[in-house]
Amino acid sequence: MIRRILMALTVAALGASAGAWLGWRSPADLPADQQARALVAAAVADPSAEFVERFDAVFGYQYDGSPILGGDDYMPGFAVVTVNVGAGGFEALAGRARAGFERAGWSTGDSPYGDGGFVARRDGLYLTAYGAVACVPADVEACGSQLSGGTFGGLGIQFERDRPALAVPLSAAGWLAGLLAGWFVPARRGPLMWSGLVLAVPATLAVTATALVPENDPVWDGYMFLPFRPLALIGALLILAALVRGHGDAPAAGGSAGASRSPAQKPKFWV
Repeated sequence: MIRRILMALTVAALGASAGAWLGWRSPADLPADQQARALVAAAVADPSAEFVERFDAVFGYQYDGSPILGGDDYMPGFAVVTVNVGAGGFEALAGRARAGFERAGWSTGDSPYGDGGFVARRDGLYLTAYGAVACVPADVEACGSQLSGGTFGGLGIQFERDRPALAVPLSAAGWLAGLLAGWFVPARRGPLMWSGLVLAVPATLAVTATALVPENDPVWDGYMFLPFRPLALIGALLILAALVRGHGDAPAAGGSAGASRSPAQKPKFWV
């Protein structure tokens, strides 16, 4: 029973990931550099606003992620603009920016980081405003970097693609279809099957948790993260090997299965 449950959850996680991936095939475009700068300027007029950085992939490894090992920098594409904090302080700047985006038709909410920033949505875009390093000539490299605490020298405004409407229903449908399919996959006994299912557990749990609480993160993120990715890949190979081996061990029709019948198992037309 435990093997069957693990198999069902493993295939369900794959189904949820596949459904979410299909749902993300038609996201909105990120604003170009000048468009991002103009969106911020319309909300909070400040000459210190500077375009900082962009990453155009829908989702991907920004720096050194490996297709085999994964990485810790798998993320959505983004475009960042930073506004330096003036004499009024960070909270006043964040408040002005939030009010400005609301006037421009963005729906806003409180930041999940608890730093006094905010989040907003409009026209297929999702933005996060957060406490950041100020942009100064003496430290160009750190310009716009997010800070977890302390004194914020800037307000970073990061634009991302918002989750498409189909991503959640397709992910849910994929999870349910995978759960049903996985329940009926023959979870054969043996060390190969057990080892494969256990190695896939970390990624399976991570993907399931993301699917149950959908945000802007990709449902399949658990498969991309180091060390979950290599464990899941090895686990998948072991599960496939166990299924192929079990299929190969099955007696062929008309083969040895009939020859192994004992004398006591005579056909009923024998006398």
